[in-house]
Amino acid sequence: EETPCVLLPNVELKMGKMSTDPHVLCCQIWRWPELTLDTTLRRLPCCETDKDPLYVCCNPYHWSIQQNAESSYCAEKANCLTSGINWPSDISMEPDSTETGLTPTCRRNHGGDISDLSEGEEPGSEVTTHWCSVAYWELRQRVGRLYTLHEPYLCIFQDLPHGNGLSLSLVQEPTSVDCVKRTREKIGLGLVLSREADGVWLYNRSGYPVFVNSPTLDNPSSRASVVIKVNPGYSMNIFNYDMASVLRAVKERHCLDGPYDPTSIRISFAKGWGPSYHRQFITSCPAWLEVLLNVNR
Repeated sequence: EETPCVLLPNVELKMGKMSTDPHVLCCQIWRWPELTLDTTLRRLPCCETDKDPLYVCCNPYHWSIQQNAESSYCAEKANCLTSGINWPSDISMEPDSTETGLTPTCRRNHGGDISDLSEGEEPGSEVTTHWCSVAYWELRQRVGRLYTLHEPYLCIFQDLPHGNGLSLSLVQEPTSVDCVKRTREKIGLGLVLSREADGVWLYNRSGYPVFVNSPTLDNPSSRASVVIKVNPGYSMNIFNYDMASVLRAVKERHCLDGPYDPTSIRISFAKGWGPSYHRQFITSCPAWLEVLLNVNR
């Protein structure tokens, strides 16, 4: 079940010559003893005290370890998308202000905008349409209806006691397929999908890894899809709006080979697929999600 926030004063704790934040110390004691000063913790969207200036939530299960995509993919993607392309006249490319500086930022001149917003949605306004739809699959069979999401985030889990959201057990039917049975047992607390300022984030709350393929994580010079493993307790930006803007703005997509959906994310519970795994296709995975983003569709 969901556990409540545990609040402590938001002040640094002195321990001899070292100091640390109270939520970091709690995460080290009760969840991740291997945490270092270089580890970035990210609060889950279901935590209710993210804007409290005086107190910080120290419930270690309201935090995740932030995982970054392989920088080599970002570099190759940036080089591929910015080299030798005839950009529309109202598009300008600027280097990102991140540490690597590898991801180009796409902007329109003359007042237009390329962003994550759906048609008719103004920045800062309340979302009036769904921002994504989620389909649950088992092998090649879609299970249940298409779930449309209007709220900023969605918890997807196996059984109802794990909180509000999408309970997969309610749509699953009895099955005799052993791999599907075993994978259902591993979903547990599942994951959280969250629409945030810089993109779509995934928070893995289950006890097993999840595997992700996304257009903004793919290697554009390779025919094979990039599948990234997100370990239990980790979080990751799985759809970057800036990179998606670049992909949508490119008119001569010489880096893209074959059918391509720039707004579709695939997530498999516990089982990977692709060149590094014996399952070559997502449809061979026992339990997986298809996330269809409503980005200027």
